[in-house]
Amino acid sequence: MKGLIRIMKVEELDASPVCPHCSFRPSTEAPAATMFDHLDTELDKLLDDWTQTLLANLEDPTTRGNLDLHKPEPRKLVDAFLKERKLPDELGQDFIHALQKVLSGLVKVAVKTEDLRAALLKGGSPATPAEMKKRFEEYLDELTKGHEPDKVRIVLE
Repeated sequence: MKGLIRIMKVEELDASPVCPHCSFRPSTEAPAATMFDHLDTELDKLLDDWTQTLLANLEDPTTRGNLDLHKPEPRKLVDAFLKERKLPDELGQDFIHALQKVLSGLVKVAVKTEDLRAALLKGGSPATPAEMKKRFEEYLDELTKGHEPDKVRIVLE
């Protein structure tokens, strides 16, 4: 049976601590506890590195500006993380979605009231509701051209 792993018999192990088939020596291997301690340390370091990377990205001035474009509840979750500087014990979906939104690159579109007024009055006044709606939609389409609609946040100035 070529290619299969051969399992040693107990008698073979009693006779010699070295496997006659592959030369494995259990005494030269690191104890499992040492390996687990090393892996635990590596996981802790990985978590710390990810936390620091997230904090650095969230503290970037561009991303900081995007925080203001979010609704209050997701914003509270991100603000709490920034304040405590450690990830929550349980990473809930709300927290993960909040981070995704903040880091996804939202686009602020400022609307000046005088520009909005001019757009709505374009074509004259009075206007039917359908005409007014069409003017408003055309104005928004022009403002958001070239941006993904889900990433646009409109701010009245």
